[in-house]
Amino acid sequence: MFRNTKPRMALLSCFALAMPFFAGCGGGDGGDPPAAIQVPQCSGSSCPASGSTTQPSTPNALCPSTLDYSTVYTGGSGSGEYVRVRFDTTRLTYQMDFILSSVPVSAGQINNTRAGQTITGTFHRATNLPTAAQNQCAFVLDNGASADGSYSITVNPADAPTLFVGNGVVGGGIPGATIAFPGITLAPGITLGSVPSRSFDFFPYIGFTDTETDFTKVAGNYNELGIHLSPTGTGYQTAQPQGWQPDVINWNETLNADGSCSITAGSDYSCHTTGTPWTLRTNADGSADNVFVSKPTSAGAAYTSAGQGQPIVLLAPSQAQGIMIVGKLRGALIPIVIRVGYASTPPGDLLDTVADAEIGISALAPATPLAANSLTGGFIGATSAAACGIVANNGPSSSPAVSSPGFDASKPHPNLPGVYANGSFDPSAGNCLDGTAVSTYGANYTSTLFSGATAAFVNPLTSLASSTFSLDYTQATPGLVKVTALQDFNAVNSTGNVAIFKQGATGWAIKVGEVYAMVVNDSQFNPFFTVGAFVQ
Repeated sequence: MFRNTKPRMALLSCFALAMPFFAGCGGGDGGDPPAAIQVPQCSGSSCPASGSTTQPSTPNALCPSTLDYSTVYTGGSGSGEYVRVRFDTTRLTYQMDFILSSVPVSAGQINNTRAGQTITGTFHRATNLPTAAQNQCAFVLDNGASADGSYSITVNPADAPTLFVGNGVVGGGIPGATIAFPGITLAPGITLGSVPSRSFDFFPYIGFTDTETDFTKVAGNYNELGIHLSPTGTGYQTAQPQGWQPDVINWNETLNADGSCSITAGSDYSCHTTGTPWTLRTNADGSADNVFVSKPTSAGAAYTSAGQGQPIVLLAPSQAQGIMIVGKLRGALIPIVIRVGYASTPPGDLLDTVADAEIGISALAPATPLAANSLTGGFIGATSAAACGIVANNGPSSSPAVSSPGFDASKPHPNLPGVYANGSFDPSAGNCLDGTAVSTYGANYTSTLFSGATAAFVNPLTSLASSTFSLDYTQATPGLVKVTALQDFNAVNSTGNVAIFKQGATGWAIKVGEVYAMVVNDSQFNPFFTVGAFVQ
């Protein structure tokens, strides 16, 4: 989480987040099915293909009729936190265990984090969704605190963290935080690690009740889509103040049975969410956990970054790591990877400072061909607009990129933001500071309706389309479907509509089982990401 305030001296990344959720769906005991998604009138190329949406053959409950603390959801968040969640639907209470985290418990410092904290609180069910069944499964958190009162969350009632509970899966938002750090002054005008203040109402989260613990069953060739955020930014940002840099994840890789990752030639930053081979994590008491872990490749190394990270690792080793949660959902394995950052500033011991705190989340899907028009039906999820909606940039940097495994800085990279000049690639990075996250419900949480060769984002509150896309199933990379926006995707702020992405923007979609993920503007400084689960 540290940087020098002089542009070319920028160092590192920090707490981050941003990202989407999976909402619950299908299976279980009887109940009301979700209402059909309605798309408004349109004309010409802006219209999705006609035809009915996928409907369940029999009515299915969206979520279990009752839950108690014996049901545990294991998952990760866009803030790079490894979290377990439990609910008691009789008492309307929840328990949340922060197993790993670099999110500070208070603004202005970085050493004390939510790692190891357990909070309990109350929740109420939503009342503003289209159907009673959907409201029944949407848990809006009211409050939360540790047993000794040393830590408590702050809830914005207008944008409270909401968890959408399903059968075997939960997604939505866990409690947010305010993150700010003044940095460490080395000399007049030279400061390491200043983080512009940002307040987040919630951090996107996804968790599963059932996970795979045999990595040989996970091994295979995958497409990986996601987003990371670096609060301290890098020297590749050209807008000021520097900080809160988004980096897209969009590559192909092969996960081997021994947990190692093999780079796919020509796929930018391939394997950049893997350090040491993935192994089953061990709990503090020595017992086996139900998630996989990857660590820095050497004692003096930082954990791998999604893009051009600028970490600081001096004498003390980095504790940043990757966590892979492989959800088992109706016969499919769904790998979710989070980057757990680490930042520490020991008082009076600058040489033991570690700043390796880039954080984010991504979803993986097998790189196998998808049949034409095989993305069908309705999905629900959150978007990265909740954390990084409006991105500033003053053009490409004049700083050359640094080569790393999976990335050659001496070659052009047309699929990445930046320019190639004088034999080197110069990255272009944006920043999303406080106030750039949007609070428009239909932009932060969206249903996605797939029909034929088109798709539409649908506001889950109004059931009206907020953007439409064309789908190209050619798949130069198997399993990677090209998407093109047919209209702007807007949020609303005090001045009116603000485009999160514009008509003509392109991106990619993947699907694994009943889950899909999408990135848009992957080659731009303002990437957008969403992920969702099938609901009808």
